[in-house]
Amino acid sequence: MQIDFYILGENSHRDINQMVCQLCEKAIAQHMNVFIYTQSIEQAHQLDELLWTFKPDNFLTHKNELSEIETDSTFTYPIIISSDVKNATKSQHYQFLINLSNESPDLLANFKRIAEMVGKAPDDKEIARNRYRFYRDKGYTLNKYDL
Repeated sequence: MQIDFYILGENSHRDINQMVCQLCEKAIAQHMNVFIYTQSIEQAHQLDELLWTFKPDNFLTHKNELSEIETDSTFTYPIIISSDVKNATKSQHYQFLINLSNESPDLLANFKRIAEMVGKAPDDKEIARNRYRFYRDKGYTLNKYDL
């Protein structure tokens, strides 16, 4: 399993949610389905809105697990947003986890790739360091990208 840490620098003009949209776009182009694990319901709603408007001429098809949308169970959304990582186990179709939570999910083995987003605040960096040590101690392949 590959785990990538994306670190937003102090001078970075990128927002974590914008970065998530870019990662989703790249993953979909590589035929990977994405599970976005958010810290809160509010963050899930923010990403839900942004994925519809990310590109003026296109949108990224997705489903917010908190929505009331009834869907055909045979259709697999390429992107799922949820604040409950257990929702990722309902389907084996998701290879890529974007972790926006402060925790390291228990269900790591379900994914081939994980992206950890690291904010600019000192608390965000400390939480990321703890996750990095956790993954390193488990023997996962780790990459770091300073943005």
